[in-house]
Formats: sequence, C-alpha cells, structure tokens
Amino acid sequence: MPNVSLRPIDQLARHWAADCRSAASADALERLAGIEPDVAALGAHDLGDVVAFLRDPPAGPAPRSAIPMPAASAVIRAMLRSQGVHPLVPRAILQAVLPGLVGVARRLGWGAGGEWTDGGAFFVDLLTTAWETIVEWSGDDRPYAVLDLLSAVRCRMRRQLLRHRAVVDHQAPVPDPGTAAGTCGAGSSDLDELARAIDAAVDGGLDTADASVLYAHRVLGYTLTELSALTGRSRRYLSERRDRATQALIA
Repeated sequence: MPNVSLRPIDQLARHWAADCRSAASADALERLAGIEPDVAALGAHDLGDVVAFLRDPPAGPAPRSAIPMPAASAVIRAMLRSQGVHPLVPRAILQAVLPGLVGVARRLGWGAGGEWTDGGAFFVDLLTTAWETIVEWSGDDRPYAVLDLLSAVRCRMRRQLLRHRAVVDHQAPVPDPGTAAGTCGAGSSDLDELARAIDAAVDGGLDTADASVLYAHRVLGYTLTELSALTGRSRRYLSERRDRATQALIA
C-alpha cells in the first residue's frame, strides 16, 4: 500500500469547520434556498447543516407528522445546478462528496505507479480535479450528479496515471478522448474494459440512468446500499437498473 497522508483531508475538515457556520455560510444558504425548493425543505441554518445532512441523511421512513425531506441526491443536484449564487456552495459540494472521493482514490491505488511522491500528493491532485469539475458543471442539471462527478474524477485521474506510466515505459502517451463523465482513456484493466463497454453501450442506445448505476456499482465499486444513500433510490430500483444494463451489455 502506498504511503497515504491524511493531511489533505484533515486540512479540508479544519477549513470547512472555520467556514461552515460563518455569516457567509448562512448567506449562501439563504440565497440557494431562495431558488432551490429541495434545499429550502431542509430547514437548515447554514451550509454546515446542509453538508451534515448530505454526509449522514436520516435513515428509514419519516414519521407521518414530519415534513417530507428531500433525498440527498436531489439536494446535491440542486447545489450543483445553482452553485453560482455564492462561492461557498461549490466548496460545500466538495466537502459533501469527500467520502466518495476517498473511495475513488482507493480504487486507483492512491496513485501508485504515477508521478506523485505519495498518496497524499495524489489526493491533492484528485481534490483539485474534483473542484475544477464541480465549478465547470455550474448550471448543469444532472439527475445523477454525485455518480457523474465521481465518474468524471476517476476518469481524469486514471488518464493522468496512464500517461505517466506510458512515459516511464517509453511508450507513446495515451490519447485523451475527452473529458465527458464516464469516458476513460485506454487501459488494460478489466475495469477499464468494462467502462469502455458501458460507454459504447450508451452510444448504442443504453439508458443513461441504467448505465450510471452499473458504472457506479461495477467500476467505482459502490454497494447497492451505498448507492441508495447517494441517489435516494431504493436498492430494488437500483438493482433492476443494474441488471437491465448488464443484460444489454451481454445481449
């Protein structure tokens, strides 16, 4: 296992702790809630409350007397779409998806075999890539916002890793096929082959929601329980979509 420094995560946590309960955070939440009903429905006081909800959404059905709460996936979707209202909103998105980004880093071996001096340096690059992607997608309406984001980050970091390995092996650099979510560069692993097969199936007419679930489950490594928490969908619903996509691939 490569040397993994947790300092980038700790630094993010400290910076967020200093900002999340500030007046600016409350102002950002007020502006966001003013145009996004799913955010307003949380009844939060600031972005710190929003991120706390996203990191640990309530489990199980709410009491009949309770006001219905939006799914965490709907809140992230709204935040991504309307992040332009305040610069703290994209920072809140980054903090909310941090556990997922750690999962992506783990899936990529913390950059082992790449240009980074250790796993901490790799994770700093991964965080930068995630931030750039979040800001780049401002205004986009993505039903599977979290899955799209994690997929895009994995693909971009995977391409960077492959380019370095190609240089080390005195081979031609891997061509960059673009930056679309879910589209990874050339590679030799089974996961890369599967990712390309899913992408080709989407081009051939596979439902994008089915493809997103299969990609998240098989390529990103999320369990159906984790995906249920990320998307707000039931495990049965996700299982059906995954199975439908799998059948389309082997047909």
